[in-house]
Amino acid sequence: MESDKDDIKRSPPSFVRPFLYALNRMKANESLSPEQYIDQAKRLLEDRLGSAELPPQSAFSHGSVGLMADHTHYFDGFALALRMRQGVAIALRTNQLRQHRYVLDGVPEVIFSEESSHDEASLASLFLSILAVVGSPSEVFYDVSLVGSIPTGLGASFHAALAVSLVRVLNDVGSKEVSEANVRTQAHTALESWYGNRFSPAYVIGASVDQTEPFILIDTKTFSHLPIDINSESGLSWGIVEWSKDWASSFSTATFRNEIADRTLKDLNTSGFKHVGSLRELEHRDLESAMDAVPKRSRGPLRHLVTENRNVQKLIVALKKSDWQFLGALMMISQASKAADWSTTDPIHELVTAAAETAALDGTFGVVQSGEGKCMLVCGQPYSLPAFLDRIREIASAHTTEEVETFII
Repeated sequence: MESDKDDIKRSPPSFVRPFLYALNRMKANESLSPEQYIDQAKRLLEDRLGSAELPPQSAFSHGSVGLMADHTHYFDGFALALRMRQGVAIALRTNQLRQHRYVLDGVPEVIFSEESSHDEASLASLFLSILAVVGSPSEVFYDVSLVGSIPTGLGASFHAALAVSLVRVLNDVGSKEVSEANVRTQAHTALESWYGNRFSPAYVIGASVDQTEPFILIDTKTFSHLPIDINSESGLSWGIVEWSKDWASSFSTATFRNEIADRTLKDLNTSGFKHVGSLRELEHRDLESAMDAVPKRSRGPLRHLVTENRNVQKLIVALKKSDWQFLGALMMISQASKAADWSTTDPIHELVTAAAETAALDGTFGVVQSGEGKCMLVCGQPYSLPAFLDRIREIASAHTTEEVETFII
């Protein structure tokens, strides 16, 4: 009997184990501080490319994942972004080799600009685009290192944080004092040049703002933004599921989606809505009549883009009221629209969505694709989210040859 009592004392109650497990997972997912990211970038530069007489310049930018933001790539709507603890650090110095050299954490080879700039979707070509916008002298060449923990499958979020960090460093190297507004303008211009299409300023603003509030509301028409705070004891946690680090597919189809958005607005203008210069101007009462007026080919895209823009305000109401069921429902509605009307999803998105619906009673509120690639944002209770992410990793891994990863942000 005494032995049994000792066992009871040593063994935690069954309801404690999930909490301990979740705490261990969340601790394992703690990200570095900005200073630690920068230190790693400096070490990477020296380890891979050798030491130099002068120390490198450096900068760090947080990422921001779009809770509802991808539609603003296609018109000047409103976006709601979630600030990430994770980010991108850049360390940079000049060299005398007459060529740019780039080293990335986790990538073993050195990237030379001459060898990879022909690839439009390469990071080397993005670096060159940023150099051109900042006005770096053509006779100056750089060694650049990049350290970050933003899932590259998020695409726009990763690229925006990289661009903002590099713009800051280049301005520092050139001893140029520029405002944050100019940093955003330069980064945004470079990204649009690189993408060859519109690029939502929401991601650039999200990467450049300095705030402690978890959410940011962005008007992409005026570039204005407003921090959105919520109850710190709200019991809300966020994670990412990523099953491909490649952004090339969403990068290459951006032109196609821009063409659809432009055609939708043109169809709207020729169907009795000549006064509408942007989809953001379509009033709530006008959507149904507009849907009836435009050709069938434009109904799905019109419904998706306009509804996403309107639901940004509904998301803010849900966050302010701590109404997580409503928040999750809006995420799931958005996901259904992406699958039915915007065609950016694949079978793994459907698997993750179905798993989230099944886990609703266990504290998973909702999931939604973010970045128009193979990434999904997950919202749930802090002590149920880690186990759900592990389960998703197992489910998704059985249906893809890609490595499935999960992150708590």
